[in-house]
Amino acid sequence: MLGAISLIFFILIMVASVRKWVRQDVLPLQSLLVIGSLILVGLSFLFNHSFDHSRFFAATSLHPITATIAGFMLAGAVESAGGFAAASQLLIRCSQGFLGLSGTVLLLVNVPSIFAMPCGRVWAAALIPAALMFGVELVKECGNPALMPAVVFSLIVNAAASCGPSPLGGIGMIAEGTGGFDLHSFSNPQQLSIMVMTVLVMVAMVKIVKLDVNICGLAQQLKARTFLPESAYFSFFLYVFGLAAVFIVEPPVPIQTLLLLLTALVMLVGQVSFRRLLSGLIIHPVTAMVAGFMMAGALLVTGGFDSLTALLNWFAVHTWLGYIGVAVLLVYIPLIFPLPCGRIAAAALLPGVMMFGQQVSLITGVEQCLPAMMVAFILACAASCAPSPLGGIGGIGEGNLRLKSGLAGRGLQLSILLSLPISALIVSGLGLSTEMFRFAEWILAASLGMVSGVVVNVIVGQRFYRPGGIFSGLVVAALMMVL
Repeated sequence: MLGAISLIFFILIMVASVRKWVRQDVLPLQSLLVIGSLILVGLSFLFNHSFDHSRFFAATSLHPITATIAGFMLAGAVESAGGFAAASQLLIRCSQGFLGLSGTVLLLVNVPSIFAMPCGRVWAAALIPAALMFGVELVKECGNPALMPAVVFSLIVNAAASCGPSPLGGIGMIAEGTGGFDLHSFSNPQQLSIMVMTVLVMVAMVKIVKLDVNICGLAQQLKARTFLPESAYFSFFLYVFGLAAVFIVEPPVPIQTLLLLLTALVMLVGQVSFRRLLSGLIIHPVTAMVAGFMMAGALLVTGGFDSLTALLNWFAVHTWLGYIGVAVLLVYIPLIFPLPCGRIAAAALLPGVMMFGQQVSLITGVEQCLPAMMVAFILACAASCAPSPLGGIGGIGEGNLRLKSGLAGRGLQLSILLSLPISALIVSGLGLSTEMFRFAEWILAASLGMVSGVVVNVIVGQRFYRPGGIFSGLVVAALMMVL
């Protein structure tokens, strides 16, 4: 009984937040989850249920929390030093060369998942000015106003989803640790799926959603060019090459230590003060993760996850959905209830996903069912931040384009929905691995990169075989496999 009450209570919290029955400016979701966790703990005593304090606190994994904080410190240092602004200027210069507009746009919108930060808001805020500039240029050249939101929201969904494969405290690390998988083994399937997801958002915005964006005034405000010192470019290259060295060499040192070392170097090069560093930190994802872990612990000790597994098993046995259908529905829960940070759903629901995934693997006899479900679920959690009506990253794009809140949500959700099976298929077909050079994986990455280049060429009104777009797709695929 207590487990059923706990599960229903958690679902009500999710629905009340997404449906805005509880105002976020009065009671943010993080606070609601913490209060809900304390209520569940109180109910366990009311029902004379043996409360296991160790299990409650064991649900909180410190490694992704500390890695996230260290990642935000590095991001804050690079942002304060002008590194992300320098990246935007470099992309502008690329558009004037071989890559052209189509190739540069494809590179631009995939930057967040190539250099994945612990929260997509870091890259989204930094690259939105460049996305607006390229959108204006594409509208001028092609005469299609839908290209403006296509560029902006493809960047938005890429940034939101990039939190999943981020090695700097991304959501995927929660799943890898919970399931006992190798660190970063979830990254490649997610990144390749994100590349497809990004292109699908472009197609959806141009062919399906067709938002009416008034670009008058946007072009005028983008004319001002900000002068950046050489230290800004040097800070960005230090950030890129530092992370690349960490990923390729994989030194036997905790990632937190390496991130703090890189932060210190960037602060030294960019002359960043400690006060400016702190101003660049984003606390929201950290508090969301802690609140999610608290709710997960409360559900664990009160039997909520046992009730969830029992309920899912009942649906699998007694309905036409079967175990596969229920597994698919479970994976899509974060997309059905999109929250402002995917860490909340990941931390709170991951134990239940893992328990049911083990049963699906056992019943079907396919061992890859469990990792396939977990990878797809994590990607759904990360990407769901983009269409979330509770202050998700999509609001950044809608605000900059002066659109009514929520107009882009359906297009983003549709693209995410179609992309999630790709990650599961990659895991089931190729398995998980931390190897950098796997022939089959590189062939798949190159194929998806070429297809992405062809699609973007067509979307921007150029010949499908334009070399700049295809080459950019191959570069994006290669960088995702290496970093």
